[in-house]
Order: sequence, then structure tokens, then C-alpha cells
Amino acid sequence: MKNITSFIINKHLIIGKYVIVLLAIIGISMLFPRNYFNYDFALNKPWKYDNLYAPFSFTINKLEDSVKAEKKRVLGNLHPYYNFEENMSEVSTQQFVKALNRYLLLSKEDSLLKNVKHDSTKYVKIAKDIFEDVYRKGILKLEEHYKEPIDSTGIINVLAGNYANITTVSDFYTQPDACRYIQNEIKEFEDEKLEFLPQLLCSSLQPNVTFDETTTDKIIKDRYEEVSDTEGFVEQGEVIVAKGAKVTADAPYKTFQKLKTLQEAYNTQSKEDKSQSFVERHSIDLGYFIITAIVIFIFVLFMQSFEKSAYSSLYELTFILVSIILFLYFVKISIDLQSGSLSVLNLYFLPYCIIPIIIKTFFGNRMALYVHIVIVLLSGFLVPLGFEFLFLHFVAGLVAILYNVQTYYWSHFFISTALIFVTYSLGFLGISLVQEGSFESIPWNIFGWLVINAFLTLLAFPLIPIFEKIFGFLSDITLVELGDLNKPLLKDLSKKAPGTFWHSLQVSNLAEAAAMEINANALLAKVGALYHDIGKIRRPIYFIENQKTAINPHDSLSYLDSAEIIIDHVVHGIELAKKNNLPNIIIDFIRTHHGTTRTEYFYQMWIKENPKKEVDEKLFRYPGPLPYSRETAVVMMSDSIEAASRGLKNPTEEDIHRLVDKIIDGKIQQNQFVNCDLSFKDINQIKKVFKKQLKSLYHIRISYPEADKRQLESRVNS
Repeated sequence: MKNITSFIINKHLIIGKYVIVLLAIIGISMLFPRNYFNYDFALNKPWKYDNLYAPFSFTINKLEDSVKAEKKRVLGNLHPYYNFEENMSEVSTQQFVKALNRYLLLSKEDSLLKNVKHDSTKYVKIAKDIFEDVYRKGILKLEEHYKEPIDSTGIINVLAGNYANITTVSDFYTQPDACRYIQNEIKEFEDEKLEFLPQLLCSSLQPNVTFDETTTDKIIKDRYEEVSDTEGFVEQGEVIVAKGAKVTADAPYKTFQKLKTLQEAYNTQSKEDKSQSFVERHSIDLGYFIITAIVIFIFVLFMQSFEKSAYSSLYELTFILVSIILFLYFVKISIDLQSGSLSVLNLYFLPYCIIPIIIKTFFGNRMALYVHIVIVLLSGFLVPLGFEFLFLHFVAGLVAILYNVQTYYWSHFFISTALIFVTYSLGFLGISLVQEGSFESIPWNIFGWLVINAFLTLLAFPLIPIFEKIFGFLSDITLVELGDLNKPLLKDLSKKAPGTFWHSLQVSNLAEAAAMEINANALLAKVGALYHDIGKIRRPIYFIENQKTAINPHDSLSYLDSAEIIIDHVVHGIELAKKNNLPNIIIDFIRTHHGTTRTEYFYQMWIKENPKKEVDEKLFRYPGPLPYSRETAVVMMSDSIEAASRGLKNPTEEDIHRLVDKIIDGKIQQNQFVNCDLSFKDINQIKKVFKKQLKSLYHIRISYPEADKRQLESRVNS
């Protein structure tokens, strides 16, 4: 048990990687559809396989849209049902009497109306007669859903007792029509005392022809049951679709309906077949697991071979695999929505270029390309649109990866998005022309979805800083921010150690130029160089570039103490960087810019002063670690070159060449670059850049051969 525990503790990072990879494989393999009819087909696209014969006899199911259209057609001939209430006159008369009494009571309190004599009995008799006339014809209240009747004739069924009479909407009063009838009737009395009656009578009216929801719904249900969900029959052994034939929904072949029906039949039979063994029931699960494992395993091998730093980091490996899984789940959700509640959704809106852009920002082009390949390969088992769809997204992803987008420039992002959209559009146009054979048949609406795709790609910009914070990465956006000379730490350096500040600026310029020459991250090298010596803020006067007078504090110290102070600037720099929350990758430049070299001056002076004593080199040597990347190695070289070049007085071109070669060759002899992947070609290119930069700094003119020099002098004299 102790051995197992010890093994887990010692190998927890390796075990963690295997667990993450296994979980990623399981998570991805669970996404894929469990179809037992594994043919890829689409409406109005050619059948890519051999002739397909019916394995059993089956009835052809109609397409869902066809069934809906038939049901709509059935509803088009439906006349809604209404009930006719015959006793509504008495109800309205009672309402009128109450309203009349309120009116008469109020009129007694009104000075203008209190002297008018009213005959209540006469008013009630008039009301009864009018109500009987109105309700005999009927007041219709149309149901909201049927305000515009289903059929254009305006016919409705009116239930009176046990009978249904077919009539039209115009045969009845509406509430406003009934009020106009009442007003006309009252006018015929030519009695001014009756002018108040129309308002009381209208307020007492109620519709007596009302919608019968129960009967109407029953009739609709009966009509729907008459609509058949099937059309035609396929005999066992019959050819469903021939190789190369277009899959159509039109008569007489209706191959699309046949294929959809066969697909549903396969899935239903396989799910209901309880006689299968466990392995048979889960054979598709196993197959998807194997396929996913192969793809992910090859991807992990790629990382081990070409992206070792990313593979060695549990955070980075987790981030990459989670990015793949999340996007594939997004694809799966989009497919489910399209086949469900959002049928108008088109899968061409899927922004496949987001992940490559994000991965490229943190890990470079090569990693982005492989991640994109993995996503496209695995989504091929999810998306039902075939090779052309995946080809289009693959090509667009390549454009997103190859275009040199600077994530800290919005303009670059928009240009990249525009290029992606152009690639999508041209690719889709080409594929459509191949498939359709003419411009008229091209589905132009897809271009709208491609616009949405390009717009969604812009989401990569806000996602980059989010992932940066969560996983502790460093993007170009943050590097540009850290490179601002107004940052508190750099401002502090410029005030307390101005010589070191200007030294750091020169080192950053050298490092940026050299990194750019060998295709390293020039921005990272530049920013790392700006912060590499911030530890000198603590004791600036002990470093020669900050000494403004002839007084040197090292003169009063022993060589051991001086070496300790000089070496401590690395430790102080790390402490300041952590206190100011600098990213670890920037702190690494502080740790590594001296590697494990010695404070050579104090070391040699101590030996000269103590020739017979044994020296402990550790006391004069920086603790390291060694530079581990091309960028940290470049900053180490730049730091040494810039510091050494300050001692040159009126140097010649040969002096500069000799200095650069001596310092860089000395670092190589001290094995300072054994942990980074610099080639001899890289080092030679770096030397050339340093020599060129220093010659520009010291204004060194090109030296001409002696013969050429004489010719030049003769030309000048002439």
C-alpha cells in the first residue's frame, strides 16, 4: 500500500495527464449520435455510396413539413362552431332596468334634469321590444383566433339546440352594429326625452352568438386523424436509391422520405431488440470510443514530440483538451436545436475559427493547426452535412491560423474576420457551382449565415483575456500592457535606477531584433528584457550604470560581499515581480538572465588576492536556472552584449565583431543554452543582428578594402 501511495505522489502529474486525456476521450465519444443507419445523406445531394436495397419491407413516412401542410389545408376548409343563446333578451332587460334606475336617481340631483318627467314603464317596454329584435338576429362575438375566419368566405356553424346551421358572419350583428340599430330605432320616436336611452340600451347588450371551443377542437382533432402520416410502400429487396442519384423529396421516387423512414426504422428496431448482448448493444459506443482515442492519442503524441512545454504543463494540456470538448459540445447543441425548436438555424453559422485563433495566441501556429484538425475530424461524426461542410471550415481555419493577426490590434482582428468571410464565401460558391451546376440554384441565404459566422469569430477577442486569467496564460494583449513604460514598476526603476532603466531599454531593443530574426516571440523577449533587472531598484548605487560619481561603494566591501550584493539583485527582482503580480513567464526572464554564470570580476579579484586559498565557486555564481526558451536565451545574450559594449571607446567594426563573438561563444562554452532549442544557425543570425545594432549605435562606417579606399579618395579629390 505504501508503494502505491508513494508511486501516486511521485507520479501525480503523469497520472493527472492520463486521467485528463481519458476523461476527454470519454467526454467526446459520448457526444456522437447513436445511429444504426450510418449513411450520410442530404436533400438534393447525390448519394455517395453503392446502390442501397431495402433490407425489409416498410411503409414510407411523409416528411414533417408535408404533414403540416396537409393539416393546414384541412384547417383551411374548417368552419368554426358557435352557440346561439335564445334567452339573452331577458338578461339584457334586467341589466337595462338597473341602469335606468341609477340614471333616474342621478337625474333628480341634477338641476337641469330634475324637472323632467320620466315614464319608467314606457322605457322598459321599448327596451324589451328592441332587445327581442336585436337578439332574434343575434350579436356575434368572434373568437380572437378566428377573427379572420379560416376560410375566405366567412362561414361559421351556428348551434341552436341539437342542430348546426351553416351561416355567414354578415348574417349577425356585431356589438357596434347593434348599437347603431338601437340609435335608429329611438330616433323614430321623435321624443327628446328618449335621447338618453341608446347609451343605456347599448351598455346592457351582450353577445348571444359565442365561440364553441369544445366542439371546434373536436372537429379539428377528427380532421387531423384523417391526415395520413405515410405515403407508399417499399418491398424488401427494392432499390431505394442508386449510386450517384440525387436524393430528392419529389415524386415519383421520393428517395429522401424512404431514407429517413429506413433510418428511423433501423434505430427503433435496434433499441427495442432486447435479445442483443451487452457488447452488441454498446458496439457503437465502443466504436466511437476507439475512434476518439485514436485521434486524441495521435494529438498527444504530437504534443510530446513538438510541443513539449505545453504537454508538460497540466494547466495547458487541460486548457487545450477542454477547448476541443467545449466547441464540440457547442456543435452538438447547435445540431440538436436545428433538429428541434430552432429548425431555421443553419449549421454554417458555427464559428470554427474561434478555437484556432485562441490557441494560436497562446501556443503558436503549429499547435493551432493540430487542434483545428482534431476538431474538424471529430465533428465529422456529428455534423450531418458531409465532406463539403468540413472542407470549407478546414480551409477557413487555415486562413485564420496563417494570417498574422496581432491580438492587441482591433484592426487586425477585423481584417482577419474579413479574410475568413471571403474564404467561406468563395469556398461555398465553388462547392455550390460544382454541386448545382448553375448560379440560379445556389442557396444564397447561406451567405447570411456565413456573415453571422464571421461576426461570432470576433468573440475570440474578449475570450482571450478571460482564458488568460483562468489558466494563467500570457497573451500579446497583456504583454503590450506590461510593456508600457508608465507601469508603476518601470516608473520606479527609471526614478531609482535610471542607468539600469536605460540599460534595460537597450537590452529590450537588442532582444526584440534578435528574436524577430529567429522567429521567436519578439514581443515577449522585449517585455521580458524591460523587467529583467528590476531587482536593482533595492540597491541601485552598487551597480556601475547608476554611479554618477567616482565613489564606488564596492571599494569598502570584500569581494565576497560585493558578489553577494550583485547576485542578490536576481532574488530582489523576483520578490518585486511577485509583489507586483507579474506573470510567471516574465519572472522567468529575471531568474534566467544570468543563468549559472559567475560574477567574473569579483571572482578573479578574490583569487588574485587569495592565491593560496581554495575558492568556493558557488559564492560567486548565480543560482540559475538556465534559460529554457529561445526568448530567455536571447535576453541573456542581449544583457551581456549591451553591458560589455559600454566599455568600448571609439570601437571599430572589428572590435564589435570580436566582442559579440567572444561573449556569445563564452556563454556556449559555459553550457548556458543547453536547455533551449537554439540551433547554430539561430546563434549566427543573432550574432549578425547584434553586430548590426551595435554598429548603428556607435555609428561605425563600412570599412573598404585598401584599393577601393584609394579609388574613393581619388574621386573625392577630383
